[in-house]
Amino acid sequence: MSRWNVLKIAFYGADNRCREIEFDPDKVNVITGASGTGKSAIIDAIDYCLGSKSCGLPFFVRRHAEAVAVHWVMGDSHLIVGRKIPKAGSGTDQMFVKTGRNLSLPATSADLEGPTNRETARAMIEKTFGIADTGDPIVAAKSEKGRATIRDVTPYLFLSGDVIISKVTLLHDLNRAEKVRDIKATMPYFLGAVDQQSVLAGRKLRQLEAALGRIEREAKFQERSQSLLTQRSLALLTQAEGVGLIAEMPSPDASDQTLLKQLKDIADVGLSTTGAADSDQRAPLEEERRELVTELQTLREKRQVLKRTIREASGYETAVSGQSHKLKLVEHLRLDDGRCPVCDAENDAGRVMAEQIRNSLTIVAEEVLSVDVMRPRLIDHSGHIENEIGSKSGRLREVEAQLSGLVRMEEESASAGSSLQQRARVVGRIDQFLDTTAKDFVASSTNAATLQSEIDKLRDQVDPQARRDRLRDAENMVSNFATDMLADLPTEVPATNARVVFSSTPNLSLIEPERRAVLSLTEIGSDQNYLAIHLALSFSLQKLFETIRAPVPGLLVIDQISRPYYPAGGDEKRLEEMEKDDDKAAMQKIVRFLFEETARRAGLQVILIEHAYLEEDPAYVAAVKGRWTKSTGEKLIPSDWPARD
Repeated sequence: MSRWNVLKIAFYGADNRCREIEFDPDKVNVITGASGTGKSAIIDAIDYCLGSKSCGLPFFVRRHAEAVAVHWVMGDSHLIVGRKIPKAGSGTDQMFVKTGRNLSLPATSADLEGPTNRETARAMIEKTFGIADTGDPIVAAKSEKGRATIRDVTPYLFLSGDVIISKVTLLHDLNRAEKVRDIKATMPYFLGAVDQQSVLAGRKLRQLEAALGRIEREAKFQERSQSLLTQRSLALLTQAEGVGLIAEMPSPDASDQTLLKQLKDIADVGLSTTGAADSDQRAPLEEERRELVTELQTLREKRQVLKRTIREASGYETAVSGQSHKLKLVEHLRLDDGRCPVCDAENDAGRVMAEQIRNSLTIVAEEVLSVDVMRPRLIDHSGHIENEIGSKSGRLREVEAQLSGLVRMEEESASAGSSLQQRARVVGRIDQFLDTTAKDFVASSTNAATLQSEIDKLRDQVDPQARRDRLRDAENMVSNFATDMLADLPTEVPATNARVVFSSTPNLSLIEPERRAVLSLTEIGSDQNYLAIHLALSFSLQKLFETIRAPVPGLLVIDQISRPYYPAGGDEKRLEEMEKDDDKAAMQKIVRFLFEETARRAGLQVILIEHAYLEEDPAYVAAVKGRWTKSTGEKLIPSDWPARD
């Protein structure tokens, strides 16, 4: 056996449960049975263990199996790749990879060896399968367009149910937008037209050619525009001389670099002006003037209030004094001897009256004293406010005088300001010219001769013409192989006796025999034709891979060749259930093709997932590795497995 085949696939459940499916290398292997038994999950399991980002295993598998492993074999060389199964969501990052001779799958998932992360696992699988490394760890660590990885071999390994009779999708995963670019970019590598080093060299060549093109365009632009640079520089320097920014013009023979340097010196020096200083001095004076006016207004209001208070106090003093004089008239009365001040008799009424007179005299005396104390204070405070008003009024006159002086200075410098504005405009034009236009004339520092030398070396290494010739030869080989194989498969017009034309874009068309019309894939029609075309293409690609020793495993997993002949779903189907004899003959012809073509290929293994069970064909019966029918209750994951915790 000269190519990698699958020896076993194992699913691991709880309580050390293990479900192994064994396959014969270099032969056709058949898994047949009812819908819903997990047959199609074989493709998902192999794909998942080839390092896919997501896990496509169905819900029932995820619920009851905690890990899966694929055992690859090529002669005595073995490769075991295992991976934990997530209950939901994307795939786990941890994988298990072990290589060696005469290895065996472990009995439990806990015994899987070689734990590593997904990226490292993919690199190990690539090395084992022979997908050449670039030798550049930086390139290997990231996805480079055209650099093949293990994820780029899956279109050649799987003929899945959504592709096998599709009239729009040629290969597995070509219906996924995120995969199309990589499949197209790496196909020349798998067809033997390029190697990994030439892929990267070609990428660098394209980058250098683009860079050289930019340099050449810039050089031509500079040649056309150099005189314009000189003219604009001299025009700006003339304006600078006119407003006094420079004393004299440079020499007419001065280089462009000299002119640009003189313009830069003018821009760096800029302008000096007192206008800003005057403005800075005027602002605080204006602010002080506003504050003084506000304070004077407040003080004047206080002065008015004090004057009114003093006037009111004077009137009150006059009234109190009058009352005091009136009350003093009774001072000759004896108010302290207990007699009535009117009748001079000793009685209670007289004593009360005497007490009231005494209290009135005391109150009037206190009011007279209060007026005597407060009036001087009010007069003093009024004088203080008058002093403040005088001081601030004087400062206000000083500030207004300074402001008037500044206004006169500004008016006197108005004519000088127009000259300053002219200078500012010239400096502004120079700044804009240096920041924008002048940059377009800076010569590139990249050496075009050095770039051209590197490009010449890369062209010798890449040799685009030789690459095109090798790619065309591979396309012709696949086309011829597929044409011969299509003749061995059941077809309808226009595919019958048609010639296949394959291109690595990738694309496929047929040339029908009568009028030699070129038909695209969508024009061919009939599920039987699409089935035959996909089988012919898949086997022809595998034949090419064998011929050129491409690093693609010798594996082809096909999901139901009976799709055009049986209704979807249901239990296992028998040949006798077909209504038409033509369909029975076509089914038998396809099965015969699978076995005969697999036998012709060295190291090619076919895993056929089927509803059909052809008990009339001894070779088919012998190739069956599992019959998962409703009567037996057998499935990919046994029904008695407990659900995961």
